[in-house]
Amino acid sequence: MTVNVPSRAQQIRSFLQQNHLRAWLAWRPDELLMLSGYFPAWGASLLIYFLDAEPVLFVPVLEPRDHIPSGFRVVQYPWGDLKCADPYAVLVSEVRGELVKAKAAPEQVGLIASASRSSLPINAAEQIPFPEDFASHFSDLATGVNAQTNAGFAKLYSRKTPLEIDAIRLTNRVSNIGLRAFSGNLQPGISEIEIAAAVESAICTQIGNDEIFHSRGWAMVQSGPNSAEAGQFNRSTARRLESGDLVSIELATCVNGYWSDLTRCEAVGAPKPEAAEILALAHDAQKAAVDAIAPGAVAGEIDALARNKIASRGFGDFFTHHTGHHVGFRYHDPGFMLFPGETAKLESGMVLTVEPGIYVAERRCGARIEDNVLVTESGHEVLSRISR
Repeated sequence: MTVNVPSRAQQIRSFLQQNHLRAWLAWRPDELLMLSGYFPAWGASLLIYFLDAEPVLFVPVLEPRDHIPSGFRVVQYPWGDLKCADPYAVLVSEVRGELVKAKAAPEQVGLIASASRSSLPINAAEQIPFPEDFASHFSDLATGVNAQTNAGFAKLYSRKTPLEIDAIRLTNRVSNIGLRAFSGNLQPGISEIEIAAAVESAICTQIGNDEIFHSRGWAMVQSGPNSAEAGQFNRSTARRLESGDLVSIELATCVNGYWSDLTRCEAVGAPKPEAAEILALAHDAQKAAVDAIAPGAVAGEIDALARNKIASRGFGDFFTHHTGHHVGFRYHDPGFMLFPGETAKLESGMVLTVEPGIYVAERRCGARIEDNVLVTESGHEVLSRISR
């Protein structure tokens, strides 16, 4: 299926030109990935993306170099060098020098100051090891930031290029390996956390296949009455599965920096009639929404298709969240959601989740079905429905 989207370089340069910027400073992992295809290990790297000069990537001396792509100049700075008392001062000084050399005045340079809502680096347990006030060190170097530039930069996340779509497709393929481990472990007596561990193991062990250098899954399994809480939160417990249970899995997967967000719900053996009704309705509602994904479709109308399907069967009050969101560079990318009343229209290259759910505590069960769907030129492709 075809997607006609400008290259990433074209999108970035168009953004810079429209906002009268000569350069952008990127330091959050998802920004680095989007701007350059580089996924940091430590999360302590910084990229200067110039409008009309070669991009410069600053990496710590401790950063592995084997997965840094080509296309920009790489400069080490002494983060991790015990002989350097203040590596950040060195970094700021070198960044300042590059901007001066490129004649990029502060009002022509932008950056996102907040580290919130960022993706995780490879060393996910350590998060981004910059100090809390890291961005403030660049406040006098990058003053070309306002609500318009922030919104414009966030919009860069929304339309993926063919290369990025292939990377997200790979992530979904790995996710499906984890989901097969989920289905294969649904039997009475096994615990939620044991299933989650099997799923995460199946995903992690894909490293080394298909040029995968990083593969990580976060599986949250909820069974029986716990599945009725999946509309509020996701977590795995030590509860052991029983015959007839509905079991849901919320699965985040990151492969080489690109993310998928999937949910499945299955029964242990034959579900009880009241549970089977909810599971079937979740599938029907999701199909109604997915079938409508196409360029020009209105986000709120897609949400309504799923929501109305559920409400028509008397379960409207039990669908308690949005129908979908953007995904790919992060678990939740910036951008509009498939949400009641949202007027934004879909465009080719967008990758969205579609995830209606029904959660009924009185029936001791809940069900959500979630796929990642690419908007193509003529309709859509469900990236997460992979046969192998």
